[in-house]
Amino acid sequence: MIFIPSPRTMLAVGLIAGAVSLAPQAYAAGTTASSACQQTGQNDVIGRLAQREDCLNSKVQNYQKQSQDAQAAREKRIQDLKDKYTNAPANEKARLQKQIAGEQSKLTNLRDQENQRLQQLKNAPQEQRNRLNALGSKTRGDVSNFLNGGL
Repeated sequence: MIFIPSPRTMLAVGLIAGAVSLAPQAYAAGTTASSACQQTGQNDVIGRLAQREDCLNSKVQNYQKQSQDAQAAREKRIQDLKDKYTNAPANEKARLQKQIAGEQSKLTNLRDQENQRLQQLKNAPQEQRNRLNALGSKTRGDVSNFLNGGL
């Protein structure tokens, strides 16, 4: 027996293929416009996902380097204030102690922000996979409804 696909079946296959191939491109167009990652002409879904993950990894590395530089500068400023504090007259020590406490607070906040941002960047590939899986489930449900006569 030879299977001849009906027009509905062919249309459903076309809808699935279109949704799977266009969804990552639409998502990537919205997210890579603001990023510094270059498009390499990847046409398949796997290639684009791999490129996106590489891009996110480079963003994480760049962010870590910038954050470490900012923390080192803040620590140097704290050390300079501590050096001033040891040589300061008694009437300036209270002011310098307040500045040191403020700088240490800023350094703590900077480290907390870095940790939160790194977690967010590291979780981005998983969130992208979850969105892709949700899109696939929705597409399969839509196609199933279409094939079963519901629109």
